[in-house]
Amino acid sequence: MDGTIERKGEFARRINVTPARISQLIAEGKLSGAALVGEGREQRVVVAEAIRQIRTTRDPSQGYGLNGITTRLDDPPPVAAAPGPAPSTPTPSPPGTTEPARDSVEEKIKAEKLRQAELTTQRLEREDAAAKGLYMRASDAAEEAARIAAGMLKIFEGALPDFAGAIAGRFALAPRDVLHELRTEFRRVRERASRDEAAAADAEPEYLPAGPERRPDA
Repeated sequence: MDGTIERKGEFARRINVTPARISQLIAEGKLSGAALVGEGREQRVVVAEAIRQIRTTRDPSQGYGLNGITTRLDDPPPVAAAPGPAPSTPTPSPPGTTEPARDSVEEKIKAEKLRQAELTTQRLEREDAAAKGLYMRASDAAEEAARIAAGMLKIFEGALPDFAGAIAGRFALAPRDVLHELRTEFRRVRERASRDEAAAADAEPEYLPAGPERRPDA
């Protein structure tokens, strides 16, 4: 039996089919065992054995063979010498092969699924921490801070008449005039503080550590 060994692309041209059809025959088990040498991209075809296996598995009723093209399954011509060693450089992919493109799409799909899984895990961790009291929503924290600040302002504003009376008695001024000035300045300070607090609330993340350590700058 002739021991000629060829690349899959060369063997495909020999029998007048596409390289993709050779890969399909291998996947279907119609080319196997003694008909193949090596694995992967460096896999070669033993010509005589491969032709014998294809003849054995081929449907005799088909007037046309592989891929609708007349398949040449004549015995290979004799070769004077055995082929030399396989080249060390990687063999380029045969024309018509779509494996790299398919692998690229599959890798992108896997990467996207991994990213979505990580995002879901992070969200569940935040929600679990919030449920345990380790975190609180920024909106809840803002409402709590607003209630505390409103209470403190109310107490301070209620004390303005006392402040006015003390200042008026010390500097011999009319208590009514002093109270008017104090309330005017207090209103300006309160409006400025409200604007600053609103800007700080907009910059808060969705979740915050619960407890006093929430605002290191406080």
